This record gives sequence, C-alpha cells and structure tokens, in this order.
Amino acid sequence: MKTRAVIFSIWSRFHIVFIVLTSVFFAYDKLYRFYKVKENAPVQYFYNNLFFNTPFRYYGKLTAAGSPYGYFAPNIRASGLIIGESGGKKYTALFNGFEAAMRFSVLSARVTNNLIDSRDSTDHKLEDRFMDLLFKSIAVKIYNQNKCTQDSLFVSYNIVGFPTLKEYTAGNRQPYLIKLKEVKISK
Repeated sequence: MKTRAVIFSIWSRFHIVFIVLTSVFFAYDKLYRFYKVKENAPVQYFYNNLFFNTPFRYYGKLTAAGSPYGYFAPNIRASGLIIGESGGKKYTALFNGFEAAMRFSVLSARVTNNLIDSRDSTDHKLEDRFMDLLFKSIAVKIYNQNKCTQDSLFVSYNIVGFPTLKEYTAGNRQPYLIKLKEVKISK
C-alpha cells in the first residue's frame, strides 16, 4: 500500500510540473509569436527537447496536459467541421447514436491537431497518406449515407473563422469557414 502512495505522489508531482511548464511555455511562445520577436534560443531548445521527444509528446497527448491549458479544456482545438459537397449541395455525416458522434469528434480532434502543429508528427509523409486515406473513407461514407446522385464528392475539413475587429466595426459580423484540407472522390 505504501508503494502505491509513493508512486502516486511522484506521478502527481510530475504531472503538475508538466502542466505548469506546458502552460508557461505556450504563454511565452504566443507572446513571442504575437509581437514577432525572435525567440530565446535556450528556451526553445529546452522546450523542443522536453515536449517534442516521443515519450513526453505522447504523455501530453494522452493526458491532455500537453496542450496549452489542456487541463481546463483538452479538446478546445477540436472545433473543425467536415463537410461534403456534391452538385452544389452540402452534406455532413449522419450518426446513428451518441457513440458514433463521439468517435467522429475524436477523429476530428486528431485531424485538427495534425493540421495545426506540424511538429506533432515525426513522419509527415506517412501522416499525410493516413489523413488522405481517412478523408477518402469519410467521403465514401458521406456519399453513401446521403445517396448522392453526382459522380464525385468533395470533402473538406474547415474551421470557423471570425472577422477581425476592423471588419466587425465596418459591418462584417458573420463568421466564415476556413478550408484546411480537401479531398475528392469519384465513382
């Protein structure tokens, strides 16, 4: 029993330090990116060696502690929309139940993570082939579910974009879709 308590104590301290370091670095990284200032090389070196080596990268993904403020909202980046388009009509996937919708949401989160941060993947060619295969599979499912009458279907992965403050004050207040990836299937 005492061994379990020691192991839990060590892990919980490691986990909290991991969350704090992740949050501090992402705040630092966003500050430097926002002001377009050259980053401090030792800090960048420390971060790349700590968070982007294989064990820590997967630990961060599995526990949601590897995303900025992930312990508050681990799926904040998973807000993409997969939309099919054929013959001028838009289609989405139809779900038979909650479990299917959740699986699709997890899939969408995986796609979002890969597209946003290319450092997440060590083998880009394999990852790109996997994403193309995944999208083609989704496209076939959407095509069959919606009984499309056209010979082809375009499936795109989109995130919601919002107008800048300047556009908003000028009267453009509608959100819009930003297409990140698109594939085409044909009969």
